[in-house]
Amino acid sequence: LMQINFTIVIAYVSAIILFLGTPGPVTVMVANTSVKHGIKAGIATIAGTNSASLILIGASFAVIQGIFAISEQALLWLTLFGSLYVLYFAINILKDRVNLEQVAALPRQESKHHFKDGFIVGISNPKDILFFIAFFPLFFAISNDKVLSVALLVGIWMLLDYGILSIYAVMFSKIKSNKLANVINKLSGVVLACVAVYASVMTACKLYLGKKIISHH
Repeated sequence: LMQINFTIVIAYVSAIILFLGTPGPVTVMVANTSVKHGIKAGIATIAGTNSASLILIGASFAVIQGIFAISEQALLWLTLFGSLYVLYFAINILKDRVNLEQVAALPRQESKHHFKDGFIVGISNPKDILFFIAFFPLFFAISNDKVLSVALLVGIWMLLDYGILSIYAVMFSKIKSNKLANVINKLSGVVLACVAVYASVMTACKLYLGKKIISHH
């Protein structure tokens, strides 16, 4: 008989809410896009980040099952690429001035562009793979059926990921004051730039140290 452990479900839901509720590059990006381009653009960005996280979840399950091992070097290069992309995105945000009347008058931007940005920022955050590898095994006892466990873990993640980020998108798309929109825009840019610079420097140091260790051997 298939059983679901609801204590673990509650613990899992709480952990995800805390994880997704804390502003990171993805949350900042969704908020920023929603302020500037409205709710549709925000939702398209969420669809991009969500698709990326599903690929990372798939990769983490493959690692957990021992199907393939992740090369730390490859992860570091991917992180460096992701950090530099976030930095490029942050610089564009900082250069940009938001004029909500102008934005309202323009036809809404094509959603593909927002989906792609969301996907790149999501997929180039390989720390998420490490997070999922560490995170999912804690909750595998959610059911005594392995397939149901995986389905529940992924299903709950998707629902909450869309739900929480959509709340951010709706909240920020309602902003009608140019001044406030520009303050949020600049803050988003600064937060993203700080995250990107920190991640780039840390990753570059790890890659450099890795090379030095290899050359000494």
